[in-house]
Amino acid sequence: MSDDQLQPSRASRSARVEKRWRIQAAVVLGLVVLLIAIAMLAGNGGSTPSASPTPLPSAAPSGAAKPGDLLALSIAGAPSALAATIGGGDADAAVIVPPDLTFVMPGSGEMNSNKIQDLPGDQMQIGVSNIGGAWDGHYATMDLDRFGGVVDRLGGLNVNLSDAYPAGNEDLGPGPTQLSGAQVVSLLKTRADDTSARFADVLTAFLAAKPAMSPTDFSSTDDAQAAAALLAAGETRVEIMPSEVVGGSILSIAQPDLDQLMTQLFGTTPPSRAEVRNGNGSPGVGATVATQLIPAGFRIVLSENADNFDYKTTEVVANGTDNETEAAKALDALGVGKIVVSQISSGLADVSVTVGQDYHG
Repeated sequence: MSDDQLQPSRASRSARVEKRWRIQAAVVLGLVVLLIAIAMLAGNGGSTPSASPTPLPSAAPSGAAKPGDLLALSIAGAPSALAATIGGGDADAAVIVPPDLTFVMPGSGEMNSNKIQDLPGDQMQIGVSNIGGAWDGHYATMDLDRFGGVVDRLGGLNVNLSDAYPAGNEDLGPGPTQLSGAQVVSLLKTRADDTSARFADVLTAFLAAKPAMSPTDFSSTDDAQAAAALLAAGETRVEIMPSEVVGGSILSIAQPDLDQLMTQLFGTTPPSRAEVRNGNGSPGVGATVATQLIPAGFRIVLSENADNFDYKTTEVVANGTDNETEAAKALDALGVGKIVVSQISSGLADVSVTVGQDYHG
């Protein structure tokens, strides 16, 4: 038999073999797909696979206020605290420190917020920043008479008073009320339980007026031009820091309410908590350390002396293994020291810093 006679039979047989291979390949592919699907269902606990949740941001949202966008402002001359953090640029808002608030003043321990007006400007900056948990890159202080003078220079303020306020020999408000500088001074100088609300109403109108400030308007400031620009930023949302009474008599910041408000107003990230102890005996160590830790994302929740002043090396303790990253961040901000990891978490702070003799500020 010739090859020509065999050709049709071979071709037919090849076609049948090729068809069989295609069928087998399809079956194998189907089995592979089925096995993969079974594995995925098993890994998901038998439930229908769903999209992974979006991870929480580990840093401040884009557009968050930078230190240079925030101003710590204090007005002296009233019996109650008149202090606030004021933002400019994208952080066009202000948050007021309540009077009679108990807070930790780095380097001094617990303090009443009414004492803020007695602090030098740079110390006031530290205190207001620590309360808010975000570093105010600039500061300015005024006295109440200077503030009233600026109001008169603006031709008075049209203040939308949220209540009727006794001030001196007259009642002011409620509603839109044209106030002179003297009336603003009287309104804020009157000892009252609603000082925060009064200040919020006045500050809202003052900032909306975009005041043209001069260096002589400030009692002290680190940068008169920057302070003036932040005060003239324009229409501003003004809020009062949320607070609560603890132990029946102590007014304290309400958390997490304040940190959530700061994030909403300024886009900042809630700070980690740090204890700071002076272990070398140098005066002012607590305040100096605060100027490094607060900008690095910490709030000082305890400031006191260590058990002795003989610490050679600064110790940064991570309170629990889950705080090692925060300890490394604190060490990086301080520039000296060593990290110690405690297996026991602290209910008070994420990181504990004992400042040693290797620290020079």
